[in-house]
Amino acid sequence: MTRPGSGGPCGRPPPPFALVPRTAVGRRDKPGGDMALMPPRTLSERLYAAAAPPAFQLVHAGARLLGADRDGLRQRTGHLPACATPCLWLHGASAGEMAAAAILVGLLRARGLRFSAAYTTTNEAGLRLIERRLGPGDVHSLAPWDAPAWVARAVERWRPAALVLIETELWPGLILAAAERGVPVLCASARIFPRDVARYRLIRPLIAAALRRVSAVLAQSERERDRFIALGAPPGRCAVAGNLKHAAPAPAPADGGAFRAAVGLDPVEPVWVAGSVHRDEVEWLCAVCERLPSAMQRVVVAPRHRAALAAAESAARRRGWAAARRSAAPGPGWRVLLLDTMGELGAAYASADAAVVGGSFAAHGGHDLVEPVRCGAPVLFGPHTAHVEAEADLLRAAVPSAAVRTPDALAAQLVAWMGDDAVRRDVLARQRAALPDAAVVGERYAAELMPWLRW
Repeated sequence: MTRPGSGGPCGRPPPPFALVPRTAVGRRDKPGGDMALMPPRTLSERLYAAAAPPAFQLVHAGARLLGADRDGLRQRTGHLPACATPCLWLHGASAGEMAAAAILVGLLRARGLRFSAAYTTTNEAGLRLIERRLGPGDVHSLAPWDAPAWVARAVERWRPAALVLIETELWPGLILAAAERGVPVLCASARIFPRDVARYRLIRPLIAAALRRVSAVLAQSERERDRFIALGAPPGRCAVAGNLKHAAPAPAPADGGAFRAAVGLDPVEPVWVAGSVHRDEVEWLCAVCERLPSAMQRVVVAPRHRAALAAAESAARRRGWAAARRSAAPGPGWRVLLLDTMGELGAAYASADAAVVGGSFAAHGGHDLVEPVRCGAPVLFGPHTAHVEAEADLLRAAVPSAAVRTPDALAAQLVAWMGDDAVRRDVLARQRAALPDAAVVGERYAAELMPWLRW
C-alpha cells in the first residue's frame, strides 16, 4: 500500500466519506482520482453472511425472552439514535474500551478536528461509562449484532466518516458493511489476547478477509502488531502506536494524606495496597501478610468483585485479624481495610508505601499496573499479565524484582521497599521513567489517524 506523504505509515487515506451507491459498491476513491476495486467477498465472508442472520435472530429471541429492554433490542438491530455529520463512529466492547475511545476523541478535538462522536458498546457497563463523557452532539448506543441487514442499517443511519474499532472488536459483518460503503475502518489501541489467538486461528480465513478490509491497524505493541499480521492483516497497514489509555492527560494528584486521615492511619505509618484482588487470590495474599513483620501488616484490599470482598473479609476474621470496611468510616484499629467504596483506589494508592496489583497471581491476565505508579506507589505484580503484557514488560525491565511468583518473594520485596525510603523512592523513579509518555503516544495517534479523518 502506498504511504501518504503527509500522514502516518499505515496506508493511503481515502477522501471524505460519501455513501457509495449500491451500483458502485466495492469501488473506492483514492487521492489522485483513481478508483480501486474493492476485493470481492470471499467464500468465508459469503458463508458468514448466510449463517449470521439465523444465529443472531436466535440471540435476539433469547434476549427478548430474558426481558431485554425494547430500545436496546432496537439498537441491536441497527436502529441507532440520530447523529449529526461529520460522524466518527467508535466501537468497543465494554467500559475499558469506551474510556480509550473517549481519550481518542479528546485527542482529536484538541487538534482542531470537529465532529460528532458516536459510540457503540456491547454492554451496559460501557454505556454507563461513556454516558458520563459525552460532549455536545455526541451519541451512544448498544452495538448492532453482526447480521448483514442490521449492520448495513446502522452504517447507513450514521454515514460515518470513519469507523474506529477499539482493541479487539473484529466483527466481520460490520467491517464488510463499512468497507463496501467506502468508510475507512481503523483499529486503534489494537490487541489480541494470547488466549484468543488459537480461537482466531480456527476461523483465520474469515478473520484474514476482514483484516484485509481494514485501512489501518494501530497496535499497542510490536507483539500485538505481529499477532495481527499472523492472522492476515497486511503488514504495510500495521503500525505500533501504543495503548490509547496512556495518551490520557495526567490526572490531578490524588490526596493520599486525606485518605490516611479518613481511615485512621498515622501520616508516616507503613501501609500497602492490594488492588483489583480476585476471590482466588485472597488466600495467596493472606499468606503474604503472615510473612510480614508486625510493623508492615496494615493493608488496604480493593476487591475486584463482591465475591472477593466477602472472601477477604471472611479470611481475615478466620485468622483473628481486625477487618473493617471503608464504607463504615473505620477508626485506627484495623489490620485489613476493605475498600468497598467507588472512586477511592487512586487515593489509596497515593497513601501507600507500595502497591500490589491483583489479577496477576491467579490466571486472570492482570489489571492496571500504571495507576499505582502514577499515584506515587511502586508496584509489584505476579506472573499472569497477559492483559497488560506491554506494561508488565516495561516495568519488569526497569525493576526486575517487581515481578514475583511466590508469597515469600512478594513479602520480601514489600519488606525491602517499605523498610527503606531511599530504596522505595529509587524503585518508584525507575518505574515512572519506564512508563509511556502521554504526549508521545498522543502525537503518534494523531500522526497516524489525522490523514484518514479529512472532512
